[in-house]
Amino acid sequence: MGSSHQADNSKDPFYVQGLLIVEVTKRILIRRAGISASKIESSFKLKPITEFMERMRISSLDKFETTTYVSTINFYKDLKDMNAHKAVGAVVTYIEGKYIAELLKCLSYPVDDPRDEETLLDGCGTMCNLIAGNFKSGLAQLGYKELEMSHFSSYHNEVLEGVEYDITQEEKYQADIMVDGVKRLVVDLTMGDVPMV
Repeated sequence: MGSSHQADNSKDPFYVQGLLIVEVTKRILIRRAGISASKIESSFKLKPITEFMERMRISSLDKFETTTYVSTINFYKDLKDMNAHKAVGAVVTYIEGKYIAELLKCLSYPVDDPRDEETLLDGCGTMCNLIAGNFKSGLAQLGYKELEMSHFSSYHNEVLEGVEYDITQEEKYQADIMVDGVKRLVVDLTMGDVPMV
């Protein structure tokens, strides 16, 4: 299982979260999709957040050159913050359009027609939900407070209105996941301070 972690953990208090999002994504591909660990390579790095009107801008232009399926999920410290739209973090999953039907079939997700946009968007959301849910569980196992999670929202290529995030954060982790030497998925993670329990 190849990995290249380009982030500098000596200066970043959120490094463990960046590492966790990569490992969770790879584990899903290996255990749920049945992809051989030897076929998966990954890297992650800090990237600046592009903010517009206190929302994080989301675009696949710098990730893939073709149609991309994008899904987002927000994290909240509690239900009160969720109802107030005060996010502590967000996960954004980008799946290459040429790869999504193949990935969903590996995950045993029902894809009768690989051109059915609604099915593909829902499938991208399901993958994002798997990643975010496993990430949330991983954080709790590391001793962090159990977070609340939004439902997923799915889009093509970009999220025009952006997504909620902790506006004190200026950087996000970008995890690039390659299968058979080709970048197929990208997962962005931004997370503010989550209390330990």
